[in-house]
Amino acid sequence: MEKFFYPDSIAILGLSSRENNVSRLILANLIRWGYSGRIFGVNARGSERQVDGVRMYREIDQLPIVPDLAVALLPARFIPDTVRACGSFGIRRMAIPSGGFNETGAKGEQLTGELLRAAADFGVRFVGPNGLTIANTANGLCLPFTPLYRPPQGGMSVITQSGGLGLSLWNLIADEHLGLAKFASIGNKLDLDEVAFLNYFARDPETEIICLYMESLANGTALIEAATACDKPVVLYKANTTGAGSRAAMSHTAAIHNDDDILDAALERAGIIRIETLSEFISVTKAFRLPPMKGKRIMAMSPAGGFSVIMADLCTREGFTFADPGREFYEEVATYGNAGIIDVSNPLDMGDIYDPRAVVDIFHAVLHNEQVDGAVYVNQWPRMPVGDDIFSRMFHTDLSLETMGAIRSAGKPLAVCLFGPSKTITKIKNNLSIPIFDTPEEMIRALKVQQEYYARKNRSPEAPARPAGIDRERAADWIGSHQGVRGEEVLELLELYGIKTVRSRQADDVEGAIAAATDIGYPVAMKVVSPDALHKSDVGGVRLGLSSDAGVAAAFGEIRKNLADHQAQARFDGVRIAAMAGPGYDLFVGGSHDESFGPIVFFGYGGIYVEVFNDIERALCPATAAEITHKLERLKCNRILQGMRGKKAADSKAYADLVVRVSCLLADFPQIKELDLNPVRLLEDGSAVLALDGRARIEAGS
Repeated sequence: MEKFFYPDSIAILGLSSRENNVSRLILANLIRWGYSGRIFGVNARGSERQVDGVRMYREIDQLPIVPDLAVALLPARFIPDTVRACGSFGIRRMAIPSGGFNETGAKGEQLTGELLRAAADFGVRFVGPNGLTIANTANGLCLPFTPLYRPPQGGMSVITQSGGLGLSLWNLIADEHLGLAKFASIGNKLDLDEVAFLNYFARDPETEIICLYMESLANGTALIEAATACDKPVVLYKANTTGAGSRAAMSHTAAIHNDDDILDAALERAGIIRIETLSEFISVTKAFRLPPMKGKRIMAMSPAGGFSVIMADLCTREGFTFADPGREFYEEVATYGNAGIIDVSNPLDMGDIYDPRAVVDIFHAVLHNEQVDGAVYVNQWPRMPVGDDIFSRMFHTDLSLETMGAIRSAGKPLAVCLFGPSKTITKIKNNLSIPIFDTPEEMIRALKVQQEYYARKNRSPEAPARPAGIDRERAADWIGSHQGVRGEEVLELLELYGIKTVRSRQADDVEGAIAAATDIGYPVAMKVVSPDALHKSDVGGVRLGLSSDAGVAAAFGEIRKNLADHQAQARFDGVRIAAMAGPGYDLFVGGSHDESFGPIVFFGYGGIYVEVFNDIERALCPATAAEITHKLERLKCNRILQGMRGKKAADSKAYADLVVRVSCLLADFPQIKELDLNPVRLLEDGSAVLALDGRARIEAGS
């Protein structure tokens, strides 16, 4: 990968001096950017000796050396043979910007197969096709085919599926004086994908923050592993989030399965920062140019009272706490006031402070206060008549040197938002080493992202621990003999993973139902057993609190009739008799297998309204107890579990243990494509957490 970004020599295939030759624009970019390696041109149909001073060759095998990298911007139909020619000559790296492959239909799919076979035959690695490929500000490498000026060199590296969108970031980077390290426009990513570039940028000493724009994540598990191992901030904008196809609701799990929610759970596991707007690439990068905010205690400051109020709301909304710098600090600030008419507090209204040097002293005092973890400041640089008055000095004094000195001295962030005419603000940004934010909203949100990133990074990761009481060998035997859609018999599987269930037996006829009820002990519950009854209560297939033989006999007939009335051809496999569980809290646990991220466990508020309230959390499998406990605390129903209106608190720890066990089951057996445990009852007396009902879809050979 290093030679992709630091090649000593490049061959541009298809280069000519024709006015409409697009490959010539690649050459112009390399020259404009100052690339210092050797450049060769190849064009089988040309007779030119040179193009813009670059020597031309008719065939690849005529080149004087084997180049480190070849760029092939040719019609798609020529690409497979070109890859073979490059590979035969010894070229092992290619950039292929050409479109016309698997994004175009059947013919493109055929060419895609030919390209992949050619690359595999000769061990050629390539970026693309259908993208702008790569650039590196450190050495002047620029392979995009649009004319470009070299952006400032900096710490942001970009991986993008959309070349045009990626280039739009360059303009923002230049305006914001942030700087670009490396750029990878991967297009159809047929060979090198976002995981390959993420792994490389993670090791690249010039990359400080990695920004990804993705429309598809086919290899989600590998992305999560790469981001988890990466010691740099990884920021992702994921587009194409609203077109997920619908699926038949075999279970509650299928109904609440949402690709975007699963993505959120996966990104949280890896510590990837997900953003919702393109502008956040810029604001988040600015925040990471500041020292880490190591806690939530913030100081908000502005000479405008309105901004102080706005920041109070924003900081509260983002979960910051307002720092208390102490009485001595406030007494010192009060001495700087002009009229002494504003009460000093946090947020700090500095509208009565006209002396810019006093502002510098306050910044220093704030950042060096042990009760403050970080600060935010909003001011303006308004267009004013030229003058040497108090307000001109107040608004037009450059405090950047002292501000950055205080930031570096204290090792704490002070985020600054500055309003004013756009041209003026852009000029200020380009002449400062301190990042300037455009709005209080983006500033405080970005600082919160930074604070959460470092808080997570500083936490010791919980070592995976497999719960005791799991019999994986017997579970494998059970799964091997229970393919397809399965009902309550799935509770037998759960017991092999240490999950408690109510005592139950299946009965095929009335006599068997009565015998089962007698053996289990009255009162009992009765539920229909049928692959055609997706939700038992919907077909009148549930009876609770049966206390006699006669009641069992009557309920058996009613349930059978209700199923037939619901669907005449429905298969009736009998009923399941179960002990009645005591009162408690009904929750839900489910699982599914995501194509990109593998097994996922779902859990949250249960019962018949699970899909209505959608109070659900998700985690990749296997999950840890700490992860599940943290997510459980975020559920709205968690307040109910703590005990309300005279009810005792539920055993949330035991419920979390059950979820962890289910996550281990799903991780161990990818054959389980869907799992639905509803309800899972947390008994009110705290004696147990029981899976009362279950359903699963199991596929062979997965």
